[in-house]
Amino acid sequence: MATPDVGRMGIEILSFTIKDVYDNVEYLASLGKARTAAVKRDANVGVAQAERDAGIREAECEKSAMDVKYGANTKIEDSHRLYDLQKAQFDSEVNSKKAEAQLAYELQAAKMQQKIRNEEMEIDVVERFLSFFILILITFFHINIRFSFFYV
Repeated sequence: MATPDVGRMGIEILSFTIKDVYDNVEYLASLGKARTAAVKRDANVGVAQAERDAGIREAECEKSAMDVKYGANTKIEDSHRLYDLQKAQFDSEVNSKKAEAQLAYELQAAKMQQKIRNEEMEIDVVERFLSFFILILITFFHINIRFSFFYV
C-alpha cells in the first residue's frame, strides 16, 4: 500500500526489516499460546513414550541377561554333576583295582608260604629218610657212629 506513495516520491524499497509488532488486545500473543501448548504437550508425550520404550528395552535386556546367566549357571551345575559322577566312577575303578592288587598280593604271598611249607616238608621227609637209612645201615653193619643233626 505504501509502495505507490513512496514511488511517487522517487524512492524504491528493495528490502526492509520489521523491528517490532505489537497490539493492545494481545491477539498475536494468544495465537502463539495455543501452538506453544500443543508443542509442549507433544514434547511431553514424546518424552513419556521415549521413557516407556527405554524402560521396555531395559527390561528386555535384563531378561536376556538373566536368561544367559541362568543358562550359564545351569551348564556349570551340569558340568559339576557330570564331574562328580565321573570322579565317583573313576574312584570306584581305582578302588576295584586296588582290591584286585591286594588280593593278588595276598594270593601270591599264600602261594609263596605254601611253597615254603612244601619245601620244609620235603626237607623233613628227606631228613627222616636219611635218619632212617643211617639207622638201618648202622643196624645192618653194626656200626657205632654218632651223628648229630641240627634242626632249624
